Amino acid sequence: MKKHVDDFDNVHFELMWKAKRKQQLKNRIMTDISILDLDKKNKITHFKTGNAFGKLAYSSIAAIVLFGLFIGSAFISPAMAEVVSKIPYLNKILHSEPVNRTIWKDLEERGYHITGIGGNAGHISISIDGSEQYFQDVRDEVKEIATNILKEKDYDAYKIEVERQIDRVPDTQLSEREELTSKALEESYNKLIELNFNVLSYGYSHIAPNSEEIDINIDIPNTEKRVDEIKNIINENLSSKTIDSYTIKVNKIDLAQRENEEKWHEIFDAIIEGLYAKKEYNVTGFAYSFKPEALQIIIKTSIKASDKNTEEKVRIIENTIDEFLNSEEIQSKINNDPYKIIIRGKDGKNIN
Repeated sequence: MKKHVDDFDNVHFELMWKAKRKQQLKNRIMTDISILDLDKKNKITHFKTGNAFGKLAYSSIAAIVLFGLFIGSAFISPAMAEVVSKIPYLNKILHSEPVNRTIWKDLEERGYHITGIGGNAGHISISIDGSEQYFQDVRDEVKEIATNILKEKDYDAYKIEVERQIDRVPDTQLSEREELTSKALEESYNKLIELNFNVLSYGYSHIAPNSEEIDINIDIPNTEKRVDEIKNIINENLSSKTIDSYTIKVNKIDLAQRENEEKWHEIFDAIIEGLYAKKEYNVTGFAYSFKPEALQIIIKTSIKASDKNTEEKVRIIENTIDEFLNSEEIQSKINNDPYKIIIRGKDGKNIN
């Protein structure tokens, strides 16, 4: 387990600050810490189960400040460089802005008409709004700017694709039956809340395209026992609007388990970006499962089992994830939750 530096007075004197630069950077770092804490408070879903992430330990805040000092300073001593080099790669990703957001902000600040940035393993897609002429004028510039941002982050696995946004008017008009169904569910929800039922979410979907039959899904805590009463209230409201051909599915949610899963989401985000970004990991996909027992982290790769260096490639991926998950900061979040890393080769079979 990595040891974090807590003596920031020594670190401070090793940085060659200019007075104005120093104060601006300190202000930005403290703002980032405040935003981070606020984000954690705001990440809870509509049911109230408490903060899934809890408060960061002092050593974790120290890691944020240390990393903030590093990325914000143009001058860094050898001793400071050694400290920074010991921060696990994925921990640095965790405390940096997601690369798609960085690209978006940079392009917007330069005045480009960006409508979206998406992508997956190996690709980042940038959508540009405007005429065909405008698209042709700026496409290469946008690609170059995004490419340079990737280079600054030392990301070598992404390919940049720039496309023109073509507006399509979606068919969002609801049929009379859909409007009545939505109204019935809204009235059912209001009635359930009035009777002190804890409904986490509700909605419906057609079981197939062009089918009149629908599935109605209601999420409730697994502590709620009055399932029949819930179904009766929904049936009454649907019947009053002559809605038929439906199935009501009441899903019981383990809130403790859901909260446990929530704390992993930002951790997964760091793993995904970090592994997708570098060619050395050969990663093509990511998945996870909390069932049946310990968390399974599934890494899909382009590695062939027959390659002579497969074992070394697998070891690099495993070590990168283990180093991250066993750092003090992450352990303060996951509390020694068990996990298993599964790495799959190009043929979809496990190679570790």
